[in-house]
Amino acid sequence: MSTLKVDTLQTTSGDVIYPARVWVNLDGTGTVAIRADGNVSSITDNGSGQYQANFSVNTIDGNYAAMSNMKAMAGSGNAQNSCLIEYDTLSSVSVSMQTSSVRVNCIANDYTLADSIYVGINIVR
Repeated sequence: MSTLKVDTLQTTSGDVIYPARVWVNLDGTGTVAIRADGNVSSITDNGSGQYQANFSVNTIDGNYAAMSNMKAMAGSGNAQNSCLIEYDTLSSVSVSMQTSSVRVNCIANDYTLADSIYVGINIVR
């Protein structure tokens, strides 16, 4: 396999392309498991509804945009849920963005941490 090195990716019309630096699709119930990923070496289960994606190759700094989404909490049906990137548990206190990993907290509609059937994380820079 060969390596392609470029300074800027562009479409044929000249629009700059910003590819994902890190992405993962994981099952956060029971023993957490990666379904598919790019640049993720492992997942850490930090407690109920708390996950950490560990990068295979570090980002150059913490100035990236991180997004997360989730499907449903285990046993919750279609309840409203959300994921918070790099936030301390339910306190809205920001934690510094790490170059080697990103943390995600999954919050149920009753504002408690809960495991999720599906968690997606995407990092671009």
